[in-house]
Amino acid sequence: MRRARQLGLVVAALSLSEAACLVQITHVADPRPIFSAARVEAERLTGRPGRARELNVLVWNRDDGELVRVSLPMWIVRKAERRIDWRDHDWDGESNGGLGGALRRVRLEDIEKAGLGILAEVEEDGGDQVLVWLR
Repeated sequence: MRRARQLGLVVAALSLSEAACLVQITHVADPRPIFSAARVEAERLTGRPGRARELNVLVWNRDDGELVRVSLPMWIVRKAERRIDWRDHDWDGESNGGLGGALRRVRLEDIEKAGLGILAEVEEDGGDQVLVWLR
């Protein structure tokens, strides 16, 4: 399974466990306008002072045209960080690297220190896309 899709699935699974989350799943042939609008919003936030209130993830899978949009309040992200032992999961078959390795090394406090705006943007060779930002 591709890393972009895996990240989306991880975030979607976390978000489905709490009622205060927003998860939207749609099918689109061309995600460019949606990613463009999300990127504009995230870039507008870059450099603004204040704590993040929400973690946003946008994932598009080219194979099935599935677009997953997840918005997680930071209190849920904090709760998930305390309750999930990322070491117990082999997300992508790469025990020392890949998504599983990254999830074990990245701390929430580091993400929050990054500030508002875009945290990660990925477009894979196959066309799958991911955009992660703090609002």
